[in-house]
Amino acid sequence: MKKDDDIMGKKKKKKNRGSRSHGRGVKKGRGAGERGGRGKAGLGKHKWPSLAKEDPDYFGPKGFSRPQQLVKEEEVINIYQIEEALDDFIEMGFAEKDGGTYEVDLDRAGFDKLLSKGNPTKELKIKVSNSSEKAKEKIEEAGGELISEE
Repeated sequence: MKKDDDIMGKKKKKKNRGSRSHGRGVKKGRGAGERGGRGKAGLGKHKWPSLAKEDPDYFGPKGFSRPQQLVKEEEVINIYQIEEALDDFIEMGFAEKDGGTYEVDLDRAGFDKLLSKGNPTKELKIKVSNSSEKAKEKIEEAGGELISEE
């Protein structure tokens, strides 16, 4: 037997096998009764104070995170961004200039929603699946048109 066995209590365990009290008096040495149960037993009852201090979020809802492959963020664009990128949109084939009016297809460009930040200085005819009410008002005030598929 190693020297450490005595310190760890293995010798005493073996010696007291079969005795009623395991060398610990009446009750304290048997089972996990003296420590209030094993593991997380009693956290809602007699071990509550330590739980409340150490881990207050132990009970209650934890929420649910959707798998990232199912989470789709909307691609949004503002009015001022369209005006800044008009030349690029024409180059890529997402927009055309018809007289003084620019026809922009945001659906083909990969955008889901048009937002209202900025004021249009050009006549824009924009095709997009979703837009804010304010964006629609601003486009129409500038003499443009918003074709929405809502």
